Parts: sequence; structure tokens; C-alpha cells
Amino acid sequence: MISMLVSSLCLTACSVSSTPAGDTIPALAVSSGRLDTLVAAVQAANLADALSSEGPFTVFAPTDEAFGRLDEGTIEALLEEPGRATLARILTHHVVPGRLEARDLVELDSVETLAGTTLPLAALKGRLLVDEAIVETANLNASNGVVHLIDRVMLPPVQVSPLQELMTMTIDRGVPLYNNGDPGACCAVYATALDAVTLSSGWGLTPNQIENIRGALQNANNMQDDGSRAWAYRRIIDALLQNQQMSSTSRPQPTDAQKVFTFEDRSELQGWRIVLDGVMGGLSTGNLSLENNSMLFTGETSLKNNGGFSSIRCAVPEGVFADSDSIKLRVRGDGRTWIMGTRKSTSMGGDSFWTRFKTTKGVWEEVTIPIDGMERHFFGQKAPGSISPDQVKAIEFYMYDKKAGPFSLEVDSIEGVNTSA
Repeated sequence: MISMLVSSLCLTACSVSSTPAGDTIPALAVSSGRLDTLVAAVQAANLADALSSEGPFTVFAPTDEAFGRLDEGTIEALLEEPGRATLARILTHHVVPGRLEARDLVELDSVETLAGTTLPLAALKGRLLVDEAIVETANLNASNGVVHLIDRVMLPPVQVSPLQELMTMTIDRGVPLYNNGDPGACCAVYATALDAVTLSSGWGLTPNQIENIRGALQNANNMQDDGSRAWAYRRIIDALLQNQQMSSTSRPQPTDAQKVFTFEDRSELQGWRIVLDGVMGGLSTGNLSLENNSMLFTGETSLKNNGGFSSIRCAVPEGVFADSDSIKLRVRGDGRTWIMGTRKSTSMGGDSFWTRFKTTKGVWEEVTIPIDGMERHFFGQKAPGSISPDQVKAIEFYMYDKKAGPFSLEVDSIEGVNTSA
């Protein structure tokens, strides 16, 4: 059964090479003619020696075309300091210890990478999928492992820093106190954590950022009302979580909104992935760019080969919507009906929760989507189940209205809101 499946996979999704195993993995990549960008990335991240060692390793190697899907500015930033640490983590997210050929991979549900991350595996309609990448060419044999060419760069889950962990824990402990009528106790929790940030090192903050936080803290400490002071502390915490520059002269004000994306910086695009119907053999396209401080998703849907969808997806910090009941969007669409989705996992899978919203061509609109009202879909089919705000680990946009043609969605902001507040 396994041999038949491998044969099917190789006939419809990938070619299998019988490359002699004389070269190391880096040398094989250099000679392939399709991995020049990967070779440059490996050299920039100082990983060539490690990948030339005894191993063995299994490498899922993005082709030059796969790197071409990324924004040019993103690639340039990763190839230079200080982006090389991030680049090294992305590359090791593509490397698995041991020699795993196609026949081995189809027997597994997932593999663990050298980055300490997990890559889900799936065999779908004769295609071997690694996370959201399709294996185009399998079993390029090297002296110290095996290489499989894939059609996209796979981004690892967002790493949570010690500062993010502390701030998230602080919110988790403070919010119940505030909601149970004890804002004073909430203030004590928030203030203690923020004092720890300003009085100790190791949080990755610059001296200027520390001083700005101290100024904002002083403003908050001078407030007499416990409720207002709690909100002031919370805004400082939210700013830290979003890595925003604090201004010591500005006074945080209470709000019922949690900004998740504002697209004021190109770095906010880095975590977004394009997922097309190519995994099913479809021919739809998708492109992502930053235009006028907005995320622009364009492309064309095709109904050929049972296709018809194009989508983008991004992981979000765990718990970012925990204090919200809805997701608020500011978008400018194309007149077509779109899908806003959420996920309980950052992995590929087929399990997500959808709400459709209509757009008016060329008009900026605000759309508010209740999270607990989103419908569960498994590989596009409606299924029983629900998602709660604290379970959201990824969000997505789908163009999937069973129509062929060009599409365009401009997203100005994404935020969590509490409509019952």
C-alpha cells in the first residue's frame, strides 16, 4: 500500500531523483541549479558547515521560485544583520534529523525539526505536503542525507519572548481581578510586573524604551481612580506586547480595543503566508504587498482542476483575542464576498472557523465579526464545533466564492474588540 501511494505521489506531484550520493547537502544544492537563493541564505546564516557534517539530515529545500514568493524587502532584511538569527531559525525549520525518503514521510503524520518545531505531513490527492508546501522533487540523495525540493518557504511559529510570557501571564492574573470588582488588586499585579521590567535586565529593551516605560508608569501611578489606573497599566502592557515605541509624554487612555495589525511597518507582513488551491491541483494565484500602510492581497481565482480559492494566513500571539468577543476589520474590497477565518492551531491542517462578509468595490468599510459565531469548516466542508476568543492562534482571509476572476482586498487594520463592554 505504501509503495503504491509513493508511486502515485511521484506521478502527480513530484519527480524522484536517483542522484548519486557523493556530494554533501550544501554541495548538492550548489549543483542543482534551482537552489541558488537557498545556498546564499545558508551561507549568510553560517549553516553550511553544519549541513556538511555527518548528519544524516532530511532537508525540505525551497526552490528559487519559492523564495520568489516572498517580499523582496523581507529577503534582503533576513540576509543582513540583525535578521540572520531569524534566518537561521527559518532554515533549521526546514531540516529534520535522519534520512527520510518519500516512502518514509508518507507513513508519518509529522516530523520534528532542528529548530525544535513540528512540521505536519499529509498525502492529499497524490501530493506530498509538508506543512503548506508541496514536494516537487523527492529523494535527491546526498552523502549525509536527502533533499526534497518544495514550492514555498515554510515559516516557523512565532517565538514567544520572556517579556511576552511575563506580560501575557500578568494579563491572565489581572483581568479576573478587575472583572470581579477589584481594580485595586488588578493594579497591584500590573504594576509589579511593569516594575520588574524597568528594574531588571534581559528583556531585550533599549535604555530609551525603559525610560519611556518609566515615564508612562509615573503617569499611571499618579491616577487616583483604580479603574483608570488599571487601564493605564494595561495600555503599557499592550504596547509592550505589540513592540510599540512608548512615548513618555503621552498618557495611556482606557479602551475596549486590542490592536493586532496596523500594517504601519513592513515587518507586519512577514508572518503572512499565501495558501493556494495548488494543493488540490488548482491554478488560482495570490500576491501580497504593503501599500499605503495597508496589506493588499490580490490575485485571480480559477475554477480549473477543481480549484477556486486563494487565501492568506498568519499566526497571532496566543491569547491576543482573549479579552475580546469580536474581530474588527477595516477593509476595502472588490465587491466580492470574502471569508474571515480563525484557527486553533498555527499548523496547516484543514480545520478552521469562517464568517463570510460582503464588500463594496472601492469603499473602505468596518466589519465586526463575533468570534463565537464563526462556523467550523474542515477542508472546506461545514462541520460541528466552535472556537472561543482565547483559542485563536491564527487568522486568515479566503477568496472562495466559487467564481473565477481577479480579486483584491486591502486590509488597513485588524483588532480585537469587546462589543459587550
